[in-house]
Amino acid sequence: MNKKGLLFILFAVITALTACQPKAEDSPLSATLSEITGLVQIRQAEADAFESVSASATLNVNGQIQTGDDGRVRLDLSSGTIIRVAPSSLFTLTSNDEGDGGLLTKIKMEVGKIFIILNGGRADVETPSGVASVRGSYMKVEVDPNTNDVYVTCLEGNCSVRNPNGEEVNFTNGQRAVLFHQDPNTGKWNSPLLGDMTPDEFQEWLDNNPEAQALFDQAMAALTATSATEAPTEVPPTEVDAAAPEGGSSNACSQIQEPANGSSLGKAGQVNFAWSEHPDAQAYVITFVNADGSTARIETSTNSAEFYIEVLPNGGSYEWFVTVYGADGKEICASPSAQFSKPKADPTEKAKPEKEEEQEPPADPSNTTCDPCDPFGSCYSYSCFGY
Repeated sequence: MNKKGLLFILFAVITALTACQPKAEDSPLSATLSEITGLVQIRQAEADAFESVSASATLNVNGQIQTGDDGRVRLDLSSGTIIRVAPSSLFTLTSNDEGDGGLLTKIKMEVGKIFIILNGGRADVETPSGVASVRGSYMKVEVDPNTNDVYVTCLEGNCSVRNPNGEEVNFTNGQRAVLFHQDPNTGKWNSPLLGDMTPDEFQEWLDNNPEAQALFDQAMAALTATSATEAPTEVPPTEVDAAAPEGGSSNACSQIQEPANGSSLGKAGQVNFAWSEHPDAQAYVITFVNADGSTARIETSTNSAEFYIEVLPNGGSYEWFVTVYGADGKEICASPSAQFSKPKADPTEKAKPEKEEEQEPPADPSNTTCDPCDPFGSCYSYSCFGY
């Protein structure tokens, strides 16, 4: 064998061995800091103490951000996600893993407020009172420093909250949820409370995130249209209401009207829940109890609530009732309960990448022509060089 042939074989072997080496791991999640105002401090995972930062600093995995009473900062994650941190906040960027449907970013929120503008995948925010998740775009998480109650608004996307009891509710565009702190007497957490975002909460998004301008305009237009066209709900008097004494409020509580007791609902789509109006009501809270004991609550100021039944992800039978609250925030009464059933909701569709990579067309099985001397061909062989 001549020298030229020997060198060629050696080169081919080295090339083959290099191709078989495992790929280097993706670089871990990091975040670049910008839009810094007031006191903002950072502590990397290996550091012992917090230190003040300047623009273009980088926060690595398991690093922490702490803001003072006047501190604000924007974090641009290497995944493309934006996180804005409000004053008096403390959180940890804990991990970045590849999961079903894309990247899963995990954050541990001790106290304060953050706004997340997600760029694909999913973000989970662990708080003292449960986990808030978003798949699809805009979510705010706020931890009350005094009570540990957690307030979550979903400006856009598929959001959910789950407390340590395992009770979970899903919600979406223009809705809000509350995760309550642990009851010191029972050691448990009250069921999450679901409701609609207020105009002030929409404004808070715009004030802190200029990227939310289009969504804010859409929400304000929808609220204006609803206010202009919404007529007062006319509720037929119930037998008990008719028996109320003149000039005074009835002691009877609201009565459930729809859906009818024992209804079978679909697994998706909007459903209207309605009950008779109570004259002293300032707010109503609907409580849903699944057969497995998990519960969800929805708050409203009117005697009806229409929402997508997917907010209750579990299938099976549900019991529901309405609790009436007065202007002082105290409970007035609770309605009799009713039942319905529904199938289990479909799992959330996996997020698709923004740009599909071009795939090569499948090989034509009828084409049997192959050149062994074509180095890019499937039947490439050293024999074409005489070895």
